[in-house]
Amino acid sequence: MADDVEENKEDVKDEKKDEVKEMDEDEVQEDMVDDELSEDEGVSGAGEQVEEDESLPFPMATVVRQVKKRTHSKMISSKVKVAMNEFLGDVVSSVANEMGKTRYSMVEMDDFNRATKPYTYARELEKEKERVVGELERMKADLESLIREFERKFALAGVDDLSVLKKSQQD
Repeated sequence: MADDVEENKEDVKDEKKDEVKEMDEDEVQEDMVDDELSEDEGVSGAGEQVEEDESLPFPMATVVRQVKKRTHSKMISSKVKVAMNEFLGDVVSSVANEMGKTRYSMVEMDDFNRATKPYTYARELEKEKERVVGELERMKADLESLIREFERKFALAGVDDLSVLKKSQQD
């Protein structure tokens, strides 16, 4: 009986060691991928090597790391990585050009907010749309309620009741 308990404890220990070993191997593989991305070359989604392009505005590893944080361990093609890098460069260039139009010698947060307005305006428009749609839905419900009340009142009053009003006006 005591031997069985000791064997079970050893089996549990071995299983835990295997789990820890598997987790360590997974972490090592992730670290290797991150190391490869942070060096002069990036790994594309298909496993092919892509050299770091000096013409890109940002280090590829930085862009890939940010994208991978939000794509939940999905593979990303090298074309998407390059396109994202170029797009971010265009956005930075556009914002910087707009901030450079300030009439002062120092770029302040007001200049930054003005320059980023086209990129944040869509979010504000969406909030405004939700507000207007909500208001219209409320008005629609009010109108439907008034229509029901109107129809209920005239359903109670017969046509003959209204004809009395017409006769008294003619007299």
